[in-house]
Amino acid sequence: MGASNSKQEPVYVYGNEVPIGFTAQLQDKLVKDAASQKQTDSSPHTAAASSTQSVSLRDPTDAVEKEVAKELERILEKQQHDELRSKDRQTSTAELLAEIRDLSQQISAGPTTKSQTFGQAVSARDRVAACLRKSEGRPLDCWKEVSEFKRLVAALEREFVAAAH
Repeated sequence: MGASNSKQEPVYVYGNEVPIGFTAQLQDKLVKDAASQKQTDSSPHTAAASSTQSVSLRDPTDAVEKEVAKELERILEKQQHDELRSKDRQTSTAELLAEIRDLSQQISAGPTTKSQTFGQAVSARDRVAACLRKSEGRPLDCWKEVSEFKRLVAALEREFVAAAH
């Protein structure tokens, strides 16, 4: 009989066809925050503003509605900002695709023959692998083959950089 009077139901605000629920705890917190803010604003020039604010904030639904309005405004501004950024991304994506196309054409038009150093590096790699298989457990015996392979790889890197410029 009396149990329904002591139980507080959450307040629902319907906007844009999506219900938003607020619990009694949130309402109490907003009212307490508003009251504490009223106490901190005790300067003479804000006395008239705080008296009108205290009248309007006596009803917890007014405080909730103000907070919801602020939050909705913030969300709408964020959505507008995100839409503008997505438009910028679309134009930059088109530019990137065009640049990728150009680079792929340059690569395909470039020299398709491999240099003599490349063939030497491949054979040096094979010699290193064969040496490591032959002297299993003693990889330090292959230092000559490894140093030759390193020298050829460095030469290939220099050729690549020179061809890029």
